[in-house]
Amino acid sequence: MDISTNAGAHMVAPDTFSLLDTRQARTLVRERLRALGLSDLIDDGELVASELVANAVLHGSGCTGVEVEGVEGGARIEVADRSRTAPVVGMGSQDAMTGRGLRLVGQLARRWGVESRLDGKVVWAEVGQPLPDGAAPSAADLVSGGNDRPAGTTRKRFHVVLGEVPTDLLLAAKYHVDDVVREFALAATGASTGITATVPPHLQSLINTVAYRFSEARESIKRQALTAARRGASHTRLELELDAQTADAGEDYLVALDTVDGYCRAARLLTLETPPQHRVFRRWYVEELIVQVRALASGETPRPPQSFEDRLLQEIDRVAAAQRIAERSARLFEVASALAGADSPEAVADAVLDQGAAALGASGGGLVLASNADRLIVPRTVGYDEAVVARLRSESRDADLPAAVVLRTGESVWIESRLERDMRYPELVELEPATVSVCAVPLEVQGRRLGALRFSFNEPRLFDEDERRFVLTLAAQSAQALERAQLQHSRIDISRRLQRSLLPPTILAIPGVEAAAFYHPLGDGVDVGGDFYDLWKLDDNFYAIAVGDVAGTGPEAAAFTARVRYSLRALTLLDADVGPTMERLNHALLTSNAEGIKGERFCTVIFGTVRSHGDRLEVVLASGGHPYPFIRRADGSVEEVVLGGTLLGIFTEPEVVVVHRTLGPGDRLVLYTDGVIEARDKAGRMFDAAGVRAQLSDAQAGGTARATVERLQDAVMDHVGGELADDMAALVLRVGRDGADSDSG
Repeated sequence: MDISTNAGAHMVAPDTFSLLDTRQARTLVRERLRALGLSDLIDDGELVASELVANAVLHGSGCTGVEVEGVEGGARIEVADRSRTAPVVGMGSQDAMTGRGLRLVGQLARRWGVESRLDGKVVWAEVGQPLPDGAAPSAADLVSGGNDRPAGTTRKRFHVVLGEVPTDLLLAAKYHVDDVVREFALAATGASTGITATVPPHLQSLINTVAYRFSEARESIKRQALTAARRGASHTRLELELDAQTADAGEDYLVALDTVDGYCRAARLLTLETPPQHRVFRRWYVEELIVQVRALASGETPRPPQSFEDRLLQEIDRVAAAQRIAERSARLFEVASALAGADSPEAVADAVLDQGAAALGASGGGLVLASNADRLIVPRTVGYDEAVVARLRSESRDADLPAAVVLRTGESVWIESRLERDMRYPELVELEPATVSVCAVPLEVQGRRLGALRFSFNEPRLFDEDERRFVLTLAAQSAQALERAQLQHSRIDISRRLQRSLLPPTILAIPGVEAAAFYHPLGDGVDVGGDFYDLWKLDDNFYAIAVGDVAGTGPEAAAFTARVRYSLRALTLLDADVGPTMERLNHALLTSNAEGIKGERFCTVIFGTVRSHGDRLEVVLASGGHPYPFIRRADGSVEEVVLGGTLLGIFTEPEVVVVHRTLGPGDRLVLYTDGVIEARDKAGRMFDAAGVRAQLSDAQAGGTARATVERLQDAVMDHVGGELADDMAALVLRVGRDGADSDSG
C-alpha cells in the first residue's frame, strides 16, 4: 500500500479498496489521530472511516483514497471514490441490508458532506466537539447534494419521464437490488484479498453489470423515492436525465438480474429471489426507459410511456392466462400419473373424467367404448343422473348422438350453442334437456378407434384452440392407457391359460388317500411363474408325485416348466425308480441347455412315488435342491424330511439322496415350493420353514388335506399382507379311509 504524506494529512490510494483495506484504513486513522493528539476520537474516527470506505466500495465504484487531517476542535476524515453521484442516505427499513452505514455516520459525525471532483467525489465527515445548532447539513440536504452525472462525461443527455409509481414499492424494490449489490460487492472485495474464494469470470461480469453498469439510473430513482418518502408522498413521479448508453446498460441490467434470480432460487446467494411485484416494476421502468432514450437519441418523439397501472393490468391478464395453462398442465400431469397405473377401462375413465370435467367446468362427462355389440359400452360417467346413464348404455351404435357419431366417423364434435345442438342432434334434447354445449372426441391409437370421450355443459361454450388442445390431449392419453389396459388384460388372460396348462386340471384320486393342492401366482398374474405340482398314476395302487420350481418367469420359464413336468412323466413310463429317474431328468435338462435353449435353465424338484397298502402309504422321495417336505403325524408330531440333492440342469453328476417313509391313518405329507418359505412381510422377514412347521404343529391343523392346504395358503398371504413377490405351490397327501376329498386349488 502506497502512503503519501502531506502537511497535516495522510492519503492512501489503492486501485480498489477491499475489506482488508478497510481494516488498514482503520489502522491509518488510529495512528494519525494519535499523532494529532486526538486519541479520544479514535473510536468514532475508526468507525466513521470504515463506513465511508464500505460505502465507496458498495456504491462508489471503488475507493480511491483516504485522507485524515486536523481541524478546529476535531479531525476531518475524507474518503474518495470514482463516482460523482452523491451518496443516498436511506430511510430506516427492516427490508434493507444497506444504508445503515451513512445513517451511523450522520449520528457519529458533528457534520459531514460531499464534494465533487473531476474524477469522482469525496465524502467527508468531521469528528470532535459538537458544532452549534444548524451548522451541520441534514440527511435531506445530502440526498440532493452531489452530481448524478458520471465523472468526465460530456455525452448528450435526455430528459425521460416515466410517471408516478407508489413510493413504498419503489423503496422496497430498490432496497432489494441494493442487497444484491451489497452481497456481490462483498464477494468481489473478499476475493480480491484472499478472504473468500476467487470469483469466476462469468460471475465477476455479472457483478459488474448489476453493481455498476446501470447504477446512474438506479441511484437517481432511489434518490427520488427517498425525497418523496420524506415528504410523506404516497407516489413518486419519476423523471431522469440519461445518456444514450443507458438503453444498452438497461438491457444488460435486466438480463443480469434474471440471472441473479436463478442463483437465488438455487440458494447460491444469501439474498432472496426478486419478489413478483418488484420484478414487474423493474421490467416496466427499464423497458420504458429504453424505449424513450432510444427514441430521443434518434431525434424522434417517443410514444407516451405506458403507466405502471396499465402494466400491472397487463401482467394480471398474462398471469391469469399462465395460471389457466398451468392449471391444465397440472391436470394433465395428474391424469398421466393416474393413467400410468390404470389397468381397466373403469380406471382409465376414473382418471380422465374427474380431472377433465373439473378443468373444463363441465356439468358432465363420459367415456364410451367401441364394441361388436349393438349397444354402447359406458364404463363410467361423472355428473349425469342414472336416467341419462341408462339411456346412454341403451342407445344403439347408430344413434344420432355425439359419441356414437364420433365412434362411427372418427371426427370430433364441438357443439357451442343450443341452436346448433337442436339443428345437428335433435335426439340430444330428449336425452340431456339441460345440456347446451357438448364436445366429443375420438380415442384412437395407431389408426384403431377404441372409443370416444365426451363432456357436457349447461351453458353456451365457445371452445377456443387452447380448450380443444386440452380435450384432445386428454383423449390421446386416455386412448394410450386404454390400449395398455386391453393389452394387460389379454396378457393376463393368456398367462392364466398357459399356467393352467402347466398344472393338472384335477388331482388324481388315490384310493384311501386324500389329495389337495394349491397354486398362487405372483402379483397380478401377468407373468407365468415357474412353480408346479403333479400327481399321476403308474400302476395299480402305485402313483408318482412331483413339486418343482423353475428359475425365472415368463414364456421361457413356462416352456421349461412344461419340459420338466412332461419329461418326468415320460421317464416314469420306462422306470419309476426314484434315484435313476432324477439322474435321467438332470441329463435331459443339460442336453436341452446344450442344444441352444435361450438362457441357462435349471430347476429344483422333489420327485417321489407312493404305493398304497390298505391303510398305509409307502413313500419314496428324492430332491434336486428343493425345500424339504414335512410329515405331520396323526398324533400331532411334525417331521421335516431332510433330503440332500443339488439343482437339476447344472451339474453333470448331480447329488441324489433317496429316502423312504411310511404314512399311517391321519398322517399327511406336505410338499411346497420356495415361494412359500421365502415369502416376506413388510419388514423383510421370511415365512421360512419354521412358519410351515408352526402351521402343521398347531392343534387346529388336523382335518382334511384341503383344510391343510387352505390353512397354509392363508398363513402365507397374511404374512405378506396379501401381495406375493413370487408364485407358490403346495401338494398335500393325507392317508384316510376315503379319497373323495381329493381336490386341487
